[in-house]
Amino acid sequence: MSKNWVPIYCVDAFSSKPFGGNPAAVCFINCDLDSSIYQSIASEMEHPETAFLEKIKEDEYKLRWFTPKVEIKLCGHATLATAHVLFNDLKIKSEQIHFHTLSGLLKASKTIHGIQLDFPRDDSKLVEAPEEIIRGLGLNNVAEAVYGPNNMYLILIVEDVEEIYKLKPDFTKLIAAKMPFEIKAVSVTAKGTGEYDFVSRFFAPWLGIPEDPVTGSAHTILAPYWSEKLGKKNMCAYQASARGGELLLKLDDERVYLSGSAITILKGELLIGNTFF
Repeated sequence: MSKNWVPIYCVDAFSSKPFGGNPAAVCFINCDLDSSIYQSIASEMEHPETAFLEKIKEDEYKLRWFTPKVEIKLCGHATLATAHVLFNDLKIKSEQIHFHTLSGLLKASKTIHGIQLDFPRDDSKLVEAPEEIIRGLGLNNVAEAVYGPNNMYLILIVEDVEEIYKLKPDFTKLIAAKMPFEIKAVSVTAKGTGEYDFVSRFFAPWLGIPEDPVTGSAHTILAPYWSEKLGKKNMCAYQASARGGELLLKLDDERVYLSGSAITILKGELLIGNTFF
């Protein structure tokens, strides 16, 4: 393979079948490139996130994530997609992978439930929900609002789970909303019924993602919140986007463990010009 070509994969994460869950691109880079190049590639791919992986040593990698517009500190589904490629497409022998990221050291392990991600908890604090955000989402009533300071996500809790499915946000209003504190994304959630402990949807037009299909990073806030409300350490969550996705969650005092499946739908090579190296 020419040095101008690098491997790239497209993976559907938090899904066991093609075209479900959340799509991510996984790009293997053999040297550190300028951030503007990563951003250009992510914009070209137009997936919610593109993961860039650089090998440090055996089973240890540097990992960065970019939306079509910006670099982000934490991304669950693109990390799951990356681990899936390493475990299943490249057949690495280790049972655990270490990723060095803007959110610190993250781990991915093989389990009977697919792949388990080891992420830091983002314990939320109560806030007053901005009225312009509520109106932009088309919500009538919000029971409670909390804010995850690590990810800067606003979480709005509603009492009727059916409201989650019926949401039709006005993204123009959301982007134009005046906010009393920095918000990078907003998740709307409610207690679930049947097999799901809670249900959510996630909107990030400020990051170039109107609605994210399945959002692992949001569950670092949602899991501790619902764990306290429900009195449970192990939960099953559903993100009710058009593609939809399930997450198995487990908590301890400092970490959130997210488990799910993934499937590779495309393998190829990405051309990167000589002047970038």
